[in-house]
Order: sequence, then structure tokens, then C-alpha cells
Amino acid sequence: MDNKANGNTTEGTNENGIKTKLTFDDQVVKKIAGIAVSEIPGILGLSGNAITNLTDKFTNGNNPTKGISAEVGTKQVAIDLDVIGEYGKNIAQVFVEATKKVSEEVKNMTGLDVIEFNMNVDDIMTKEQYAEKFENKKKDENEDNKNKENNTRTLA
Repeated sequence: MDNKANGNTTEGTNENGIKTKLTFDDQVVKKIAGIAVSEIPGILGLSGNAITNLTDKFTNGNNPTKGISAEVGTKQVAIDLDVIGEYGKNIAQVFVEATKKVSEEVKNMTGLDVIEFNMNVDDIMTKEQYAEKFENKKKDENEDNKNKENNTRTLA
């Protein structure tokens, strides 16, 4: 899906007679959506499928497009995302806010209209449970990386 040819928003000729065309890679729209939903109360984080989780093991785990797919057309976008909802929050209201925020950010930054927005809540946690599960994982990974650095030998 990551195809630059899919994201055409502006094509034409400018005032100087120069032929112009502006495109957005699917990754750009996914990143905009990921950052937008990260600011919404009631969404603790994005969750991905097995492939995304496997990718996290080989990266620093800081992937703003994890759990997001986007289909970018010439003037419109369809976005699907998987989230972890916050326990005790009205998820239906969170969905309304997420739809509005993502649509506005995509429109403001790219000029594209979001015509389809699907949000799948695949887990629900308290903030404490989320922090324990994901923050401890990051701390453990950072400690493992430090231990690996300390165990390297310098050869003469």
C-alpha cells in the first residue's frame, strides 16, 4: 500500500507555466493519523497485528504508524486503525473525537478528504495497566541494550 503514485492532491500548472504535481506517500497519512489519535483522551495507544509486533522487536518500538492502514487516492483517503482504549471512558465518544481530529488533521496538512474512518478497539486497559505492560517492556529493552554495550570487547 505504500505507494507514492496513490497520493495525488494537486496537479496542474502554476502561474509561471510550470507543470506541478503534489503527492503524499501512504506512510505520511498514516503518521498524521497516528499522531492525531495519540492526542485523544481515551486512546492509550495503537496496537498492531503480528507483523507489526514482530517489526517492533527489531526496532526501538516507537512506530507512530503501528496499527494503522491508509489507502490514499487522488483526493480522498480511507483509514483503518487498531487502538487500545482506556477503561472507564466512553469509547463511542472517543471514536467521534478520533474521527473528527484525524479528518481535520489530514485535511489541513494534505488537502485530502477522509471518506472512510474505521477504528477497531482490540483491547481495553487502565492507564496503570498500559504503563506497566508497555513502559516496563521499553525499560527492559533499554537495559538489555546497555548490557550488550557493556559486554562488548575492544580488540587491539
